[in-house]
Amino acid sequence: MDGIVHVDEFVLGGVEQGKIGRSYDTKKKKAVTAVQLTKEGKLRRMYGMGIEDFSARSLEFIFANHISKSAQINADKLLFPVTGWKGCRPIDNAYNIIQMESNKGLNFVSLHTMNHQIKS
Repeated sequence: MDGIVHVDEFVLGGVEQGKIGRSYDTKKKKAVTAVQLTKEGKLRRMYGMGIEDFSARSLEFIFANHISKSAQINADKLLFPVTGWKGCRPIDNAYNIIQMESNKGLNFVSLHTMNHQIKS
């Protein structure tokens, strides 16, 4: 994928008692999706895959095999926070990643639509 690409990670699975969201010791499945948009902002292509965890090692596969290094990658600040999560720095340094506020999903409509379809 080249051009504008949105990337996000998410979990699949129902509510587990005592577990909140992205707990590492949960039974929930972890996944990452990438969507390529047209110049008009419409969905062109999507890739999704299950991942073991949210580390750079797990996320790296979708980048290396499906996303061009020349792509403009938009990701929410949870995936690649400016400070904090050092594990994603190798990916952040190798690609043109722009961190954006999700704005309650409005900045990633196509991506979140695909994630919800996968979850269904």
